[in-house]
Amino acid sequence: MALGSSLSLSEDTAGDVDTNLSVLNLRAADVDRSIFSLPGLTLPEELKMTVSHETGKGGEQRHLVRLDNTKIDALLVPATVSVYMVIVRPPSTAITNAVVIKNVNRLVDFLIEGGANANVTALLNGEV
Repeated sequence: MALGSSLSLSEDTAGDVDTNLSVLNLRAADVDRSIFSLPGLTLPEELKMTVSHETGKGGEQRHLVRLDNTKIDALLVPATVSVYMVIVRPPSTAITNAVVIKNVNRLVDFLIEGGANANVTALLNGEV
């Protein structure tokens, strides 16, 4: 299944409706990787999403979704924040799509903590 030629990303919290959407357009694609970006930003400012897949030496599948956002600071120096998730799936029949999805949902639930992003804030504050 292909992702399509554009993706809509919301910056709203989970409890909000998707009112703050950014539509990223497909910029490049090959067999194992697609790159999407937000058109109209003045470089070096950029919002880019990469989706890629690879198979490791032990046969495990690695799936990456990465979002990079470059902004210009007060001194006109570009700075980039990157947020990404890597799913590593072993070649075992015990790890089904349902198991992977359940664990992705658990991680997202931990991060957004009821839509308030409480644990993202805790992580950014260096709390463990």
